[in-house]
Amino acid sequence: MGSEAHPVQIVDVNKDDHSFTLNTEALAQVLLAPEVRDKHVVVLSVAGAFRKGKSFLLDFMLRYMHRKSDNNWLGQDDDILTGFSWRGGSEPETTGIQLWSKVFTVQKSDGTEVLSLL
Repeated sequence: MGSEAHPVQIVDVNKDDHSFTLNTEALAQVLLAPEVRDKHVVVLSVAGAFRKGKSFLLDFMLRYMHRKSDNNWLGQDDDILTGFSWRGGSEPETTGIQLWSKVFTVQKSDGTEVLSLL
């Protein structure tokens, strides 16, 4: 998976014929990693029309997952959001389905742990 976490494209969109292709190798990189395989996972997903802030929202989810023990997980107003690529304007920045390469361990209320995928 590499040492630095990043978005992984797991579904590609062919703009010519509007078909979808599952990238099984990319998906396996994340789901079959030793720290992930054979564990329960929870998928947090964001879906919607293009240019409606999905990547922007996912970046806030990433920030929370990294800082969830900090009461000020939102940070400062001028903190730069990083993670999933996004930009202003009317042209789409991302297509298909992306998965964050790093999973996050979350403890459920009953004490059991699950892995969270964004």
